[in-house]
Amino acid sequence: MRKVELIYLHALLAKTHDYLAVRHDLPERFDEYETDEIGPYQIQRPKDEHESATRLLAERLADEVADDEQEIEFQEA
Repeated sequence: MRKVELIYLHALLAKTHDYLAVRHDLPERFDEYETDEIGPYQIQRPKDEHESATRLLAERLADEVADDEQEIEFQEA
């Protein structure tokens, strides 16, 4: 993946993170990403730093969505 594409993906995931933050409090699992100094708009940073930040954010978002789905299943049962 090119750096430009990676930064675009990082920006999309960051917007998703912002949306979830508005919907409800995000757990501590996002602290590592939030304290990291690599944001999607810091294009001067190396590609590998963006890749690490994007991967971390994607994993945390997937975990959060999976937790929400499990809560919904428990409420429906």
